[in-house]
Amino acid sequence: MSNITLPDEATVRAVDTSSLVVDDLMDGLIADPHGAVIKLVVESLDSGDIINIHEMNAGTGKTAKFIVDNCTNQADLNIVTTDIFNDTYLTTSEFFDNVDNATNCYKNDVSSLQRTNFDEGGTAISVDSLDAFGANANAILSTVTLADSPTLLGVNDLSNFEHIDTPKTHIVNHAGDSLGTEGNFDTYNLAIYYPWPVSMGFAEHEKNTARKAIASMFNRCPSGSGFIIFNFHLPMVQEAFWDTMNAMKNTGKFWTSEWLLNSETDSSGHWQAAVVKKT
Repeated sequence: MSNITLPDEATVRAVDTSSLVVDDLMDGLIADPHGAVIKLVVESLDSGDIINIHEMNAGTGKTAKFIVDNCTNQADLNIVTTDIFNDTYLTTSEFFDNVDNATNCYKNDVSSLQRTNFDEGGTAISVDSLDAFGANANAILSTVTLADSPTLLGVNDLSNFEHIDTPKTHIVNHAGDSLGTEGNFDTYNLAIYYPWPVSMGFAEHEKNTARKAIASMFNRCPSGSGFIIFNFHLPMVQEAFWDTMNAMKNTGKFWTSEWLLNSETDSSGHWQAAVVKKT
């Protein structure tokens, strides 16, 4: 079982990012400083481990390709990217081309789990959660009305929250080979989370989505594993993080962390990333 290493700020700053291979022409949220964090944590994983790159609206393959190009143990890992894979904001339809058809890079397309409803003018008014992999794929599990304040989970419910399971057979590489022939994608050894950095105009709903994403990632990582979260300096991300991780602590779930990528060389600025390890 993996026991990831949490690098500190000095270790991250010591990485020569000029030596890292990043395709600057490819769409994606990963930036050079992020690469140092990713490389250090990924290289502490064990053979056969699974990485879940959770980058909604941004699953172009750039982060997965970075791992393939820069992490010495990448060939021994399964690298999954979770997104809805539409081209609304970034070009995600070229995912497999962007990862050079690497056989250990998989798509977890969760677009079928949600349906956005629009009014006659084309404005989003609500979002349905669907039982896409259940007996009735069109069954509506819940509906969020965007004009209303979100219904927040209580401490216990947030502490135990997990996203709807995706079958491993649904998660495929460029050749159509699946991550597994049975079971669900309900555990992984490292999550890399990129909260979308631009508000869509529904700030409280976006924060609530981030809370649930962080809770699900934490709960699906076994002890010794964990997650990296970028855009950590954004107030929405900070609030979602502390709401969720305090809920974990208050229900007997514990963790250690490192704050990384400070905006100032003397660490007096804001932290742009965090790494969390489940204990």
